[in-house]
Amino acid sequence: MTHAGLAVPAAVFGPEAAAGSAHALVFAPVTPRWDDGAFFAPVTNVLVQAGLRVTVVDTLSLWDERIDSMASFVARCRTLLTRYGPVDLLCGNALGGAVAQALLPDTTPTTAALLVSGPARTDGLLESRLTQIADLAADGRSDYALALLNRRIQPHGRRPATDGDRPGPHDPSAARRLAAGMRLLCGIDVSDGVEAHPGPLLQIVGSHSQLVTQRHTAAAPHHRVHVIPGAGMRPHFESTAEVSALVGAFLREKGLI
Repeated sequence: MTHAGLAVPAAVFGPEAAAGSAHALVFAPVTPRWDDGAFFAPVTNVLVQAGLRVTVVDTLSLWDERIDSMASFVARCRTLLTRYGPVDLLCGNALGGAVAQALLPDTTPTTAALLVSGPARTDGLLESRLTQIADLAADGRSDYALALLNRRIQPHGRRPATDGDRPGPHDPSAARRLAAGMRLLCGIDVSDGVEAHPGPLLQIVGSHSQLVTQRHTAAAPHHRVHVIPGAGMRPHFESTAEVSALVGAFLREKGLI
């Protein structure tokens, strides 16, 4: 699958496209390399078990040096809204969540959105933490950038299960992805488009996140932002049962299953 000469890795889960089968499109976060959708596995499992077809795309594969802003990046991502068929549920995690929210004005009024730690806006503290990771990667220190990212995605006050202070070898490809992805998030604010979206939306964030928190979210009165107690940037892995129940209830309430 290509766009403008760029490969767009994607993983598809669940039933083949069929009449009456809802389709979820998931945008990936900043990852040092494409992980075939593993980053979203707990949520994908719930969606598939509910009968949805799920397409997970490597968001950063659409970036190149000609992209100089989030707006131009989102413009490139826009073509993915139709490439895999109609989208009933638009999903995203972290950077992917920001992209998904930026694309909401291009969706139908009934399109649902499911976001995990996906910022609608950033602030000075978040941007300084993102920039610190990006600068390390851009300076040829992707090993230290990954170690710092690994610490930041943990809940506040918890250290990584593995020794994140012991970096591995520098990886130029990973450095490029980390620097680009972190900097794309700086200075964004898609709140107006999110709040104007008439469709259902569920945003899930961790109460102890060191990066995206409740203050970085946006929602209309008919949307829901749910904060998982004690969780960091990966509440779907840290509190899988709670998040799975939330997602299942959201699908039933909004008529997606």
